[in-house]
Amino acid sequence: MTLDFAFYLIDHRLIALAMVAVLAVVGEIGFRAGSAKGDAPESFRSLMNGTGAATLGLLGLLLGFTLAMAIGRWDARRDIVLSESNAIGTLWLRADLLEGPVRDDIQASLREYTEARIVLGTSWGDLDERRAAQNRSETLHSEIWSAVVRAGTSETNPAILSSLIATANEVIDLSELRLASQRHFLPAPLLLLLLGIASVAIYFLAWSFGAVGYGGRVVVVSLGLLIGAVLFLIMDVNRPQRGTFKVGVETLERVNESFSGSATH
Repeated sequence: MTLDFAFYLIDHRLIALAMVAVLAVVGEIGFRAGSAKGDAPESFRSLMNGTGAATLGLLGLLLGFTLAMAIGRWDARRDIVLSESNAIGTLWLRADLLEGPVRDDIQASLREYTEARIVLGTSWGDLDERRAAQNRSETLHSEIWSAVVRAGTSETNPAILSSLIATANEVIDLSELRLASQRHFLPAPLLLLLLGIASVAIYFLAWSFGAVGYGGRVVVVSLGLLIGAVLFLIMDVNRPQRGTFKVGVETLERVNESFSGSATH
């Protein structure tokens, strides 16, 4: 198990709380350190304040880029599910152009395959169920392809056979692409780097408040909560099946319902 996947499996609400706690502790340390240096020269205090502001600006820039990266990955996962739904539906319709048992075998396998793909998108918290759905999907790939091969040995129109092969290939390819996209997390060290930069910015800001003798704890804690909220949002979007903003499988469910409503041959 990779570090990114292990980090992904931890409840991101707990991670966000831990990050806020770290920022609060760092802020308190910085405030007390600044209070102890109240007699520091004005030039030094200005330097510390400027360094904190610069670090905070860098943090804001990195948070913006990271959030954009997380949303981009979320959009890609959603588009892949839509593409997979379209490919499955197209293969079903093209199988309708075939005759006899080959058509029935392909469509029966597609029904079961769609159900397995739905489970794959709703069972991320249960690794065993997810693994079973993926294994079943791979088995059904073989069954679907075998049926397509049998279609090639019959009197199937070459144009129909060519389109059938292309769509079956697309269904199989999208399966691997979807699996890869669900493992395409933001690197865990990146989030830890953001926490480190946030800690440095909070420290310098709290030091400046402490050095001038003004009560800045509320400001520092509020800033820590705001940074924690942004980090929480990034981690939530980075969890396609475990976060609040899940990548749904509604399109696959609609395709599955259309199969159930199709007339039997």
